[in-house]
Amino acid sequence: MINPPALALRRRAEELHASATRELQHDQDTAALLLFYATECGLKSIYMIQNNLKDTSDERGSAISARSFFHNILLLADALKIPKAIYAPYPNFELQRTKFKIDATQLHQAWRYGERVVDTRLGSGPIK
Repeated sequence: MINPPALALRRRAEELHASATRELQHDQDTAALLLFYATECGLKSIYMIQNNLKDTSDERGSAISARSFFHNILLLADALKIPKAIYAPYPNFELQRTKFKIDATQLHQAWRYGERVVDTRLGSGPIK
């Protein structure tokens, strides 16, 4: 298993953000997936730096490994003490094809497998 250091995650977050920016004009869902992973890498990098962790498998004191968050960016935001006012209430989404309800922690899976996602706060339109 690969356990990158914080600076490698930060660099990857920047690369994914740049890729998402280029992809946005071609496919919004692909761009959204890239932005999700950019966010995940960036938040994990910050978490690791704040907790002096050498790589994603490292644990120290009360800090769990960055890997243990998996793809849950909401848990990462909580661990980083990002004020909930910035991102709460947690948005809910709907898969356009099946109308199945998901939350933000499942978005990357929907986009990864080609599902169209509808932001329930915006009505029935796809996420833009």
